[in-house]
Amino acid sequence: MKLTTVFSKLAVVLITFLSSNVWADINFDGYTRFIFESSQKQLTFNVVNEGNEVALVQVTLDWGDKRSSAYMPMAVSRPLLKIPANGKASVDVLYQGTGLPDDQESFFRLSVLEVPKKPTEGNVAQIALQHNLKFFYRPKLPGNPQKAVEELHWTGAIVAGSMQLKAHNNSPYYLTLTEVRLLDRQGLACGAQAEHLMVAPYSTYNLNVPGCGKQATQIAYTFISDGGFGHPHITDVSTH
Repeated sequence: MKLTTVFSKLAVVLITFLSSNVWADINFDGYTRFIFESSQKQLTFNVVNEGNEVALVQVTLDWGDKRSSAYMPMAVSRPLLKIPANGKASVDVLYQGTGLPDDQESFFRLSVLEVPKKPTEGNVAQIALQHNLKFFYRPKLPGNPQKAVEELHWTGAIVAGSMQLKAHNNSPYYLTLTEVRLLDRQGLACGAQAEHLMVAPYSTYNLNVPGCGKQATQIAYTFISDGGFGHPHITDVSTH
C-alpha cells in the first residue's frame, strides 16, 4: 500500500472524529445527579437533544456500588428513546416501594447511551457516547448532606513513607468529594491530589496520598451538593 494512501485513510478517520458529535448533543436540563426522595411516587427527568438530527438513546439503571446482585427494585419507564432534533423526551424512574434500606441512602448509576447511526460511507469511525450520572434514593433521614460533610472526621498517619488517610462518615448520606488535597503546617499542598472520591454511609474510606511523607494537619476538598454545585471545605486531620 502506498504511503499516500495510508495518510489519506488516516485523514478520513481524523476528519470524522473532528466533525462528528464528539461533544455530546445530549444533556439533562442541567442536572448531573438525581435525588429520588421517598415522598415521591416516581422521579421524572428529561433527556434533551440539542443536535440537528434525531437521536436514539438507551437508558439503564444499575447499582452504583457494583454489587453482584441482579435484583433491582427500581426501573426506568422508557429504556429506549427516539428524540427529535432540538427536542426532548421524559423518562420516569419507578420504585416498587420495598427492597431498599430506610435508614440510609442507596446509590445507583443512571446510564444514557447515544446509539450511533449506521454509517452511509466507508472508512467512517463512529463514537458511542455514554453518560453516567449519579442517582440516589433517599428515604426520610435525619440531618442533611451539608451537615454530614461538616461532621466528616479525618484521621491520618505516616505508613511506609507516605500519608495514609481515613475518612469516617457516620451519617446516612453518600458524600461526593473532588479536588481532595492535603495541606501541611504552612498551608501548602502536600502530595498528589485525588480528583474524585465518594464516602458511603456509615463507612470509612481509605485514601493513600503519594508524595506526602510528613504529617499533614489539614485537608481541603470540594463537596458536591444535591444540585451538583461545588462547595470548598477545609478541615483538620487528626492522628486518632
